[in-house]
Amino acid sequence: MSDLDNLLNEAMKSELEAKNFYIDASKKAQSQAGRKLFKELAEFEQNHYERVKSIIESRTNNMEIQITNVVTQDISIKSEIEGEFESNKDEIITVLNMAIDAEIKAQERYERIADLFDDEKSKKIFFNMSLDERNHQRILEDEIYQLSNKGTIIWE
Repeated sequence: MSDLDNLLNEAMKSELEAKNFYIDASKKAQSQAGRKLFKELAEFEQNHYERVKSIIESRTNNMEIQITNVVTQDISIKSEIEGEFESNKDEIITVLNMAIDAEIKAQERYERIADLFDDEKSKKIFFNMSLDERNHQRILEDEIYQLSNKGTIIWE
């Protein structure tokens, strides 16, 4: 098994771990907005898992890697709207900080994997996944700011 295959398998495993982390976090949030935030982040991680899995399957079958669903999720949080009060604020902030660290590591992992490919299509897949993880990081940082300053979670 090549270094690339090992990285792909590790990425797939990490995406499942991230999904489970967000599912668990959704159970800790007491506001509906908090639960929804974490459930949707879990869905994003599931999508990443599926994307990496399809790349592994393509490599196993010696098929050309297809770029599908590579558009990054452009999610914005509108801090000017009223948020839902989160009574479990301190624990949720701790969870969000842990999630930010994981998103940063995922960004770095996908950038390393992208650098291992020679062809631009494959590089683009992992570069876009890195951008997705950066977007997740931004979302989480926005939520920490909102929780710290107003005690609320905003998630549409």
